[in-house]
Amino acid sequence: MMHSAVLLKAEVKALQAANEQKKRRERKRKRQVASKTTRQVGSTGQQRRCGTCGNMGHNARSHNFHPIFHPPTCAIWAAILMLTSLSTNASGLWAGRFCLGFVEAAIAPGMSMIISMWYKRSEQTLRQVVWFMGNVTGGLCGGLLGYGIGHINSIAPWKALFLVFGGLTVFWSIFSWFLIPNSPVGAWFLEEEDQYKAIERVKDNLTGIKNSHVKFDQVREAFMDPKVWLLAAIQLTQNVPNGALGSFSSIVINGFGFSTLDTLLLQMAGFGFQGLFCIISAIGCTYLPNTRTYFMAFNTVMSLIGTIMIRQIDQKYIWGRFMGYCLTIIFSVKFPLILATITSNIAGFSKKVTVTAIVFIAYCAGNIIGPQIMFSREAPSYPSGFAGILVCFSCSTILIFVFRFYLIWENKKRDAAVGEPSQTIQSDEECISTSALNLLDKTDRDLPQFRYVL
Repeated sequence: MMHSAVLLKAEVKALQAANEQKKRRERKRKRQVASKTTRQVGSTGQQRRCGTCGNMGHNARSHNFHPIFHPPTCAIWAAILMLTSLSTNASGLWAGRFCLGFVEAAIAPGMSMIISMWYKRSEQTLRQVVWFMGNVTGGLCGGLLGYGIGHINSIAPWKALFLVFGGLTVFWSIFSWFLIPNSPVGAWFLEEEDQYKAIERVKDNLTGIKNSHVKFDQVREAFMDPKVWLLAAIQLTQNVPNGALGSFSSIVINGFGFSTLDTLLLQMAGFGFQGLFCIISAIGCTYLPNTRTYFMAFNTVMSLIGTIMIRQIDQKYIWGRFMGYCLTIIFSVKFPLILATITSNIAGFSKKVTVTAIVFIAYCAGNIIGPQIMFSREAPSYPSGFAGILVCFSCSTILIFVFRFYLIWENKKRDAAVGEPSQTIQSDEECISTSALNLLDKTDRDLPQFRYVL
């Protein structure tokens, strides 16, 4: 009996040792796969991020920007997306991703220009968030479509995704071509009298109307303005995490212990959190004056908490770490808030175009740097990468409050110099109304009655 018990105990230990060895081999295999995937995703993702440097070229021609060109840009992007599905090697895929990033670079600045033409400064945050919600909706629908298409065997699932989304974008581009007017003047859905009312209602913005001539004094002023560089620094520290998580989110979630197809569905929860905080921020900024920077900081702090959760929660608590991921990606809600800050606080068309270019260059730089901090040897947990993300969120929070205090100081300085903002300004011994002043294309520095939105 004792001999049998000893043998049984030895067999159990042998089985346990074999099972443990098998688990170690499986973990090693997963790390190798994740490491290889990290290199592939980082390389391919960076092609698209580098392509977004096309912002510089697109912003350079923004003086001749016409909203009617926006739908064709989306259609070109869709065509490139569908053609990318024909790629048979890495070089073709990289080229396609670069072209996608280059064309995509025109979308966000174009949307911001359209918003600034039509809406008051108090209305712009809500409208910027509404179009940004397209990202959230796309992520939610994309997760479901991706899960369904993932079961297709007749064609590679990624090719099917590119073809489906490309086709839908072409359809929407054609639809948008007939809907988006070139400017309030000539808008198909407004009577002639209402077209001029549309211009009149934004007179108090004092941010100017579109001007096709480059004013180099405004360009120079943009480079000398401290708040521009604060915005660029905020954008940079925001988009290092964006570049990292945008390319590696699937690997991170899969590394928590979820299957590949489950990862597609779980990413939808992250987009759901984004949507919720987008709505909270939009409503808050609209009905609580001068709170944009507070909501920017709030969203960043929530992301900082999420990053700490991913790093510090034990790996066996996969749902706790996943909740941390959902909180981490909330930082992206700052993107439309920053765009609204630019369109509301920068006057002068040439200056606004230059500032947009500077901020989007920071956006590109952050997205290019991001994948570099996700080291393949650390896949799929990426402790160093998340440490870098933590530092970026901390710096971003500090910069947001510095930016807010700078705007408060500027407003107080203007109040002390000229008093409360008036509806007229004295210029060359004549009194000019704000309605006429808005057409003169002056910068915020040249307008003593201009007050910055916080």
